[in-house]
Amino acid sequence: MIERLWKLGGWLGIAATLVLSLTPPMLGEAGHTDKIVHLTGYAVLMFWWAQLVVERRWRLALVVVLFGITIELLQGLTPNRQPDVLDALANTSGVLIGWLAARLLPNLPGRLAALPAWHR
Repeated sequence: MIERLWKLGGWLGIAATLVLSLTPPMLGEAGHTDKIVHLTGYAVLMFWWAQLVVERRWRLALVVVLFGITIELLQGLTPNRQPDVLDALANTSGVLIGWLAARLLPNLPGRLAALPAWHR
């Protein structure tokens, strides 16, 4: 059950990333503060999926990096967005952070499933 919920959360994360990246910005961008949002978002996305994909995580990391680059390129096709190399670098840095965090905290869904609350 927990793995299904974890996958659902991961797919919702992908959908949210697409929607938030390809619609007009909700907040004005002051300087490069949006890079923190990119870094954090992709760190969470990578960490989340790395809990499910434990073998050959480098492939997952590559897919998430390519996903971020593709979104940046797609922003060039939208009227209110434009591609940004620094955003792509922030996304990629986030993927690295998420990968490292998953190595430090492996099998989080399994640990959550082992909690007494899931066995009621």
